[in-house]
Amino acid sequence: MLTRPIRTLIHDIAVHLAPLYDSNSHAETVAWWLLEGITKKNKTRLIVDIFITLSEGQQAQLAEWIRLHVQEKYPLQYLLGSVPFGSLDLLIEAPTLIPRPETEEWCASIINTLSPLYQAPLRILDMCTGSGCLGLWLAQSFPKSSVVAIDIADTALSLAKRNAVHNNISNILFLKSDLFTLLNQEPQFDLIVSNPPYVSPEAWHNLSPNVTQWEDRGALVAGNNGLDIIQSIVAQAPTYLHKQSLLTQHGFPRLVMEIGYDQGQNVQKLFIDGGFGTVKIIPDSAGRDRVVCGW
Repeated sequence: MLTRPIRTLIHDIAVHLAPLYDSNSHAETVAWWLLEGITKKNKTRLIVDIFITLSEGQQAQLAEWIRLHVQEKYPLQYLLGSVPFGSLDLLIEAPTLIPRPETEEWCASIINTLSPLYQAPLRILDMCTGSGCLGLWLAQSFPKSSVVAIDIADTALSLAKRNAVHNNISNILFLKSDLFTLLNQEPQFDLIVSNPPYVSPEAWHNLSPNVTQWEDRGALVAGNNGLDIIQSIVAQAPTYLHKQSLLTQHGFPRLVMEIGYDQGQNVQKLFIDGGFGTVKIIPDSAGRDRVVCGW
């Protein structure tokens, strides 16, 4: 057993983490997250205790987490095993794509936009669901709706199903399919959302090692400068969207898709060529093109 002042331990952990972070405050924030994960106590409880006692097992686990994170570039989210995403607590494990804050941001915006239809029985498709983050938050936010979440990766679908149980969400169906392949070719959805692979093979090599070494390349990379999967989804989506939907009546978008920061104009053209009469590029909070919406 090891008993130490909590602040001293946090400082020492942050020193080990310093090579990964651009400031002491950032390293200390991560140190708190690691310690919360090890002890299963929140920061407030740890501060109140002033001193902390770690068992030999906890000491060994903390040392291993620091080694993995610093030396092996193992993502923090995989170490902690879960991430918050809106009102969800998402289980997360390698190699399934880690939900990003910018994805959470635009999903929150869509939920807020659709809030007048809270009690409507919408049919929603989440294409390339990954951990299930988009589909599950929409299913939770619109409990009278039904969501179909599609992915081609068995590991992603298994995790997404666990996340549905973990968050007590039942109005969602998970389906293994290569995009629309296993769906009946008929209008059946009011809304399609997607965070598809959109990183070009060239850009992949410039990403940080914590991404390229651990996250599923297939969930991130697409050919044709990152546009292959986007193009397929946009071209096929109109076949599966109801022509007369509550969303149409209220002027809400029907296809919402995350894109790379430099793909806005190209994807906008794909939407127009695909038959969407109104197309908007929505920037994220940093001002970069992030989402394309089609009506």
